[in-house]
Amino acid sequence: MKQSISKRACVTGAIVVITLLAASFMILGRAAGAEDANTGMPQRIDRLEAAVQTSEGVRAVKRLQYSYAHYLDSGLWNDLADLFTENAAGQFPSGAVSGRENLRKHFMDQASRTTLGLAEGQLNVHLMMQPIVTLGADGKTAKAAWHEKAMRGQFGKSATWSGGIYENDYVLENGIWKISRVHFYEQYQGEFELFGDKAPPKWNIAYHFDSAHVGLTIPQTALQAPQGSPKKMTSGQRLNELAQRVQIMNDETDVRNLQHSYGYYLDRKMWDDVGDLFADGGTLEVDQRGVYVGRSRIVRALSEFYGPSPLRTGELFDHLNLGTVVTIAADGRTASARTQQLSMLGLNGEFARWEAGTYENEFIKQGKIWKLRAVHYYPRVLTDFDKGWAKDAKPAATASAAFPPDRKPSQPYQSYPKETLVGLHFANPVSGRATQYPAGSIVKVPVVNTSRKASGASIDGAQLESTLAEVERNINAAIGVDAVENLNSSYGYYLDESAWDNMADTFSVTSGAKEISGAGVYVGQERIRKVLNLRGPRGGRGATSFTIHQLTQAVIHISADGQTARARFRLFQSGGSASGTSGSWIGGTYENTAVKENGEWKFGIQDLHHSFNASYRNGWGKMPARQGTVGSAAAAPRVLTEMAPDHPIRSRQYAFPEILEPAFHCKNPVSGRMPKELLP
Repeated sequence: MKQSISKRACVTGAIVVITLLAASFMILGRAAGAEDANTGMPQRIDRLEAAVQTSEGVRAVKRLQYSYAHYLDSGLWNDLADLFTENAAGQFPSGAVSGRENLRKHFMDQASRTTLGLAEGQLNVHLMMQPIVTLGADGKTAKAAWHEKAMRGQFGKSATWSGGIYENDYVLENGIWKISRVHFYEQYQGEFELFGDKAPPKWNIAYHFDSAHVGLTIPQTALQAPQGSPKKMTSGQRLNELAQRVQIMNDETDVRNLQHSYGYYLDRKMWDDVGDLFADGGTLEVDQRGVYVGRSRIVRALSEFYGPSPLRTGELFDHLNLGTVVTIAADGRTASARTQQLSMLGLNGEFARWEAGTYENEFIKQGKIWKLRAVHYYPRVLTDFDKGWAKDAKPAATASAAFPPDRKPSQPYQSYPKETLVGLHFANPVSGRATQYPAGSIVKVPVVNTSRKASGASIDGAQLESTLAEVERNINAAIGVDAVENLNSSYGYYLDESAWDNMADTFSVTSGAKEISGAGVYVGQERIRKVLNLRGPRGGRGATSFTIHQLTQAVIHISADGQTARARFRLFQSGGSASGTSGSWIGGTYENTAVKENGEWKFGIQDLHHSFNASYRNGWGKMPARQGTVGSAAAAPRVLTEMAPDHPIRSRQYAFPEILEPAFHCKNPVSGRMPKELLP
């Protein structure tokens, strides 16, 4: 690997306002009284505008790549190609591709298609995870890394897993962000029925990010005020317009946090917490079971569908929420989100299943709190773990006779292999056109109206100064959320590459604390560096094995003082022998903190709850009874002999099939309901 790659409740309305960096605070706000006196209000608004534009750029890049995955999933080749510049370049394991039209043909060829859509019985799921987005020096270009995991196949013929890394380039062209270069490095692939995936001895991935600065999304140069012609609007009008744009970004984060929290509560059968997320009169529609209206009906329906709370011994009910695309409507009070879901379901000794599906959910903002207005979930594929999607495909569930719905299903739907395409709520992020669908069965989803007309309203007088200071803090909140996601994403890439020095660089020098499985907790950057190099292989990833350690499904909150952050992430891990002769599936939950140190985000405490470790082939349905361990009970002898930990690991690891509940860093984001364990 290149050396260069280097107890508070959840927020219930707009994200807590913060100052991201000491340096950017100097640019965006009132770091010194003399600075205000010398520059004046228009200059501060200029700098605010630069920050808003660049932060919107980071969000646009993420929207592009997640749209890429959604289009690829459904064979929407025209919309997929529209995401690229006309002269875009592509580099794939099969070779180089030049030009937008040739890229469209490439994607179709890879799926063996000559028309829009997929063939009957074809599966083409592409799960996009772990973004690291970095803008260029001028804020008009960007680079981003992503991990993709794909489920592909043809019913009755084939089923495969594969995955790899995208290192892509993006450009702002005539005010619209587009993909200018796509570079995919395949890391592993394998037939579903084998005992593991195969990987080459080395990946040789040219990562763009630097461990010393991976917590930054926007370089300081891009935050400089733009030079241009005099503004036509007054300072008050400009501020009003910028405040609305910043509010949209913070609303996006709130909605994403809400959607991902839904997934975490679903995992643990926390039915009351799930119900709390809904607005009065909210609806739940899952599969073809019909529509349930109101919190009490929704809570009972979930218990009828999936069994009562809590989880039974040996029950795995994990739902990964991935690729979330949030769209805030023009009214600022409603929104929609499209999310991919990958589920690992089963009961030890009885059954195990994989499921993939799509959410197209609706949200409403009441007061300052976003709530679920309607959940629409469409299972893409549900298959037996042992058989796989080449041999087994279960139909979408129908209405319950024991607990009938309030309304019939809103639209007919069939899952794999007789698949119904689920429409998208958003227009193409580049062309702005409605999605171009193939002929066939489609679930109709209303496109969210985002057209906002300039109101001409102005913020003036005594409100100008206070409003500007608030908006400056709010834009730094938006920037901060993406920076913290960058930081957490980097951990997975560094672990996969055994890049221990790079990983250590991302921890706080003094207060960084990392758990080492089987040993304990080590505090301080240099102690973390030493124990990582003792524990892991030196010189990068070994040739005979590999790990794909992914942190995804982010729920991120920033402290009121802007100095710390808390972030919940899903651990989704696979890997094993590079020959494909053995492997494992590992799941868990990270509850990490981040701190600002010398003006940059670094890891604080890293708290990992390992929930299960299952054989790649046998899975979580065929696991022996075991006793999980804490800290030194299953310690790596070399590490403990040479370097004792500073603290024991907080929670027992790998307890499954016993059920241990992971802690939460926050209360329910709508009701404030207390979890079983709230982290201090």
